[in-house]
Amino acid sequence: MSFSSIKKKKSFLTTELTLSLRKKAPGTRDLMVFCRQFAALTGAGVSYLRSLQLLGELTEHGLLGEKIREAASRLEEGYSLVESLRSGSDLFPPLLINMIEAGEAGGFLDATLERLALYFEKQYELEQKIRSSTLYPKFIACAAIIAAVFMVSAVLPAFAGIFENMGISMPVLTRLLISAGTWLSSCWPIIIMVIVAVFSLGRRVLKTQQGRRFYDRLRLNNPFLGAVYRKMITARFCRTLGTLLGNGTAMLTALDLVKGIEDNSIYADIISRTKEEIIRGQSLADSLAAVDFFPPLVVEMCSVGEQTGNMEGMLASTAGFFETEVSHIIERLCALLEPVLILFMAGIIVFIALSVLLPMFEVYQTI
Repeated sequence: MSFSSIKKKKSFLTTELTLSLRKKAPGTRDLMVFCRQFAALTGAGVSYLRSLQLLGELTEHGLLGEKIREAASRLEEGYSLVESLRSGSDLFPPLLINMIEAGEAGGFLDATLERLALYFEKQYELEQKIRSSTLYPKFIACAAIIAAVFMVSAVLPAFAGIFENMGISMPVLTRLLISAGTWLSSCWPIIIMVIVAVFSLGRRVLKTQQGRRFYDRLRLNNPFLGAVYRKMITARFCRTLGTLLGNGTAMLTALDLVKGIEDNSIYADIISRTKEEIIRGQSLADSLAAVDFFPPLVVEMCSVGEQTGNMEGMLASTAGFFETEVSHIIERLCALLEPVLILFMAGIIVFIALSVLLPMFEVYQTI
């Protein structure tokens, strides 16, 4: 095999690996950067075509960059900007497409892109706050589980052999943990198969309408994080609806788009009922009060927004309030959870240590 063919194969494998790592859909940060850069370029007088060509090359996300280059090619063929972006509708959310369409038609695309960038920036900030707040508790929980499994399955069986050779009768606690460790060591393939089977069954159940509605209702009404989840939905609802209305989107169209921001069938039904109330002639505030899902503050702020003609500002303020509240609640929960997890981890270690030390104490007492 020649050096050039080896080099080509290596280049091919590297390219395939890079593409496989970048196959995931773009995140909120990627969309934020895209909107911010697009607004900067068009605001500086760069044409749509040249802007998309530059963004296609500069975008870090591989799949998003590919879709942007495809949109640039379609724009060069004579399609409009919105029609070009719709070719990547599997990556660009309907919210972005609809707002760009309104901005292009109204001649205020720069302001629309800035508004979109601010929207995605707020979403990204909230996501990052939640991730950073829950990172340490997740680490502690994983460390406790790994330590417990290792000590029960590897450390205790070694001591069991020593105790048996010494003829030491082990206490009930030690025998139970050793039995558990032996079972884990011998049956771990079955345990993994059961976990995979339960996970697969759960995914199938969630694909059914009844299973999905049960899961969505559980997320909204569970006593631990249901209230936080409702506040997150409220924040996203207010932020998205305010952004759309501020961009000139009609109320009914805006509600259709807002319905798709959250993967929850119960929430989608609530928005559909709100839309039906508005079609009957009710105001937004009265419609939200009728569906009885959102907090009273949202209803009051929408009522003020309708009376003052500043619905976008009222919804933005409400979204900011609930985003801050969600962030603070998550931080408080994690602050409370950290010492509980540390105590739990310490308890596991002490429990296992006692199961090893108790037989030794019995030996010392007989000496």
